[in-house]
Parts: sequence; structure tokens; C-alpha cells
Amino acid sequence: MVSVLGGVLALDATAVGQFMVSRPLVAGVIAGSLAGDAATGLLVGSTLELYHLAGVPAGGGRFPDTGPATVVAATVAVWTGATPGAIAIAWSLGLLWSQVGGWTVNLQRRLNGLILGRVAGEAGSPAALEVAHALAILSDFARGVLLTAVGLLIGITVVPGLASSWPLDLAWTAVLILAGASVSLGILYKGFGGWPEQRALFVAGLVAGLVGAYLL
Repeated sequence: MVSVLGGVLALDATAVGQFMVSRPLVAGVIAGSLAGDAATGLLVGSTLELYHLAGVPAGGGRFPDTGPATVVAATVAVWTGATPGAIAIAWSLGLLWSQVGGWTVNLQRRLNGLILGRVAGEAGSPAALEVAHALAILSDFARGVLLTAVGLLIGITVVPGLASSWPLDLAWTAVLILAGASVSLGILYKGFGGWPEQRALFVAGLVAGLVGAYLL
């Protein structure tokens, strides 16, 4: 069931719909709910979302495939106990697995090219084009299912052992993850124009950081 969700979210990224349910924030909540802990899914998904906000899957470049990777991260975090260590290691796996997913997207695009090449050889009849379209969608779904299944297998094998030696509590784990996310968010910050446009964001970020430091 979880692997099927990964396949559906792989389609949502570009091939079908683009309803944004493949965004880490949404995918994490869905996966966490299926695994039995929506709160952990939200935590994993929302922090992964911060890292991927600057990436837009457009054009021919290679971009992280966030949907299946977030399903892997959120599900593994819940299945391995949702401890700070499990969340941190599963989250790291999700970040890595999104890059692996981006690589598989490029492979799948090459497969689409081969399929379309066969269609062109058949004079591009409407029926052949429909078959090629269906095969391209099916191959993307299969890619997402396989990517999710392999990620889950790796996660449940590797995460428990590494999580047991994690030295930080949940609060400091979140601080560590968010510190890294600030670098990614800085890429977005540069796109809001000069200082007059950016100062409100700067002040909001400074206040949020001070509040967070006080609460810790």
C-alpha cells in the first residue's frame, strides 16, 4: 500500500495532475497517517519541504523526486519507533533518496524517448500515440513504486541500528535539521528583490529564530 502511494505521488510530480500532493509537506502527512502517526509524518514532511522549496521540476534538468522519498522517510521514521534518532536518520535517508529519485526520473525520460521513437517508426498513428502515452505513464508509476519499495527496505534495515546511537533529543535534532534548511531557504530569499523587499522577511526570520532559541 505504501509503495503504491509512492507510485501515485511520482505521477503527480510531472506526469499526471500536478495537484501538489507530491510535495513533502503533504506526502509526509499522508504517509505518516497510513503508517499510524500523522504527527511524525508532518514533522518529517515539513522539514523536507523547507529543503526542497527552491527546487521546481521544470525543464530538462535533474531535480529531486520528493514524493516517493518523503513517503520513505516518514514511513520509516514511524515504523522504527519515531525516536529522535529514527526521525533524524529516516529524514536523512529521505533527503538522499530524493536525489536517487531524480536520477531515476532521467532514466525514465530516456525510456520515454525510446517509446516515442518506436511510435515515430510506425508513422505516428493516433492509436500508437495513445499507447505510447499510456506506457510512459505506467512506467513512471512503476518507477515510483519500485523506488519507494527499495527505499523502505533500506530504511527498515539501516535506520534502527544508526538511530540507537543518535546523541540528541528531539528539540536539538529539529534545530540541527532547521539550521541546514536555512541554507536552502537562503536561495529563495535572493529571489525577493533588494533590501527594501527583503527586510520584512529578514525581520520575520530573526524574530522566529529568537523565539525558537528562547523556547529551547
